[in-house]
Amino acid sequence: MIHAASGYSEIRSWEKAAVEASKLALEKAGLSRASTVFLFATSSHRKQLDKILPRIKKITGAEHLIGSSGWGILTEELEIERRPGLAVLVVDGPELEISSLALENLQENNFMAGAAAGNWLKTLDLPPEAVVTFADPFSFQSPHFFDGLEINYGYIPLIGGCAGEDGREGKTYQWAGTQNLYDAVSLVSLGGALRHATGLARSCQPFGETFQVTRSEGNLIYEMDGRPAYDILLESLSLIEFSSSSPPVKGDDILQQVFLGLPVKSFQTDFAQSPFMIRHILGVNAKKGLFSCVSPVEEGEFVTFTVRNPEFARQDMESMLSELQTRIRPEEARFGIYINCCARGEALYGQGNHDVSKIRSFFPKLPVIGIFSYGELAPIDHVNHLHHYSGALSLFAEK
Repeated sequence: MIHAASGYSEIRSWEKAAVEASKLALEKAGLSRASTVFLFATSSHRKQLDKILPRIKKITGAEHLIGSSGWGILTEELEIERRPGLAVLVVDGPELEISSLALENLQENNFMAGAAAGNWLKTLDLPPEAVVTFADPFSFQSPHFFDGLEINYGYIPLIGGCAGEDGREGKTYQWAGTQNLYDAVSLVSLGGALRHATGLARSCQPFGETFQVTRSEGNLIYEMDGRPAYDILLESLSLIEFSSSSPPVKGDDILQQVFLGLPVKSFQTDFAQSPFMIRHILGVNAKKGLFSCVSPVEEGEFVTFTVRNPEFARQDMESMLSELQTRIRPEEARFGIYINCCARGEALYGQGNHDVSKIRSFFPKLPVIGIFSYGELAPIDHVNHLHHYSGALSLFAEK
């Protein structure tokens, strides 16, 4: 049987927080030690991570200690934003197959890092169910990492996301064991007696029409439906009706609320009912009639515009949780990992603890741990993707 439980601490002292969170998790799980421990910390603890990691490893007896910094952290009980926090999830069971790895110097070559991850997976006795991944968002180039991994190993579900921070240092941290790193990716393979299911909830609602990109170059979009892309963007913005619960929007901030919706598969034209990826519109050039997107956009692809909408986000969260219940029943789920975009939480809903309260209502006894992230990993139709402005919940149950 798999034993799992979470603990957290809001104590500012790193030592007291490490002890409180670890012992609470062990006590709730009925364990004296745990083979695998997930640990997340807010930026307030960043200067003490080299002390926190060995202390928690010693308290829990963890063979595998994995995690990252977050803009905020969460458990099934609460979300901690804009204040100090540590969260610990202990996992143990006789039939689990767990392995962990940290890869440094990620920025130098993401493709080779993905290939190295593939080599590591080849050494495992059994193929894992999934690989939980925490990457430095300032170094991680997901397409290259995915390519290196899949060319060398093949498809394996990657879940987790990009680490976060509070903006004071401009640096995030990833760890495996007592190695506290940056410009890195930490990975833990979960297998053996485990099965999993992942769901994705979005913050942004498609609006207006679907357009075909008829001229583009890299991340620059010149024409849509044969017309200047800038003109179509302006026309689309005029269609927006912000709800009363939406964050207030000023003219200069409109591109902080409106994003491009990109397809997840070829020839996708439906964005209302089908999955899609949310990407920033970086800027516009009225003279040239173009706008730029954070990701490359291929000519011939269909795209749409999306807008942050808390009401849509609430509904999508409930739909995601309801769908997950059909794949893993609440009484079967042993633990969950929830990676939540840093632009959700209080910034989206105007209140804290929204998402964890929803998770608790659908999965009342589920131990959960997670971060407020700079990117969320979740596969769609057996293809790995890095998402933004989303919440990705992965549930684990016994086979």
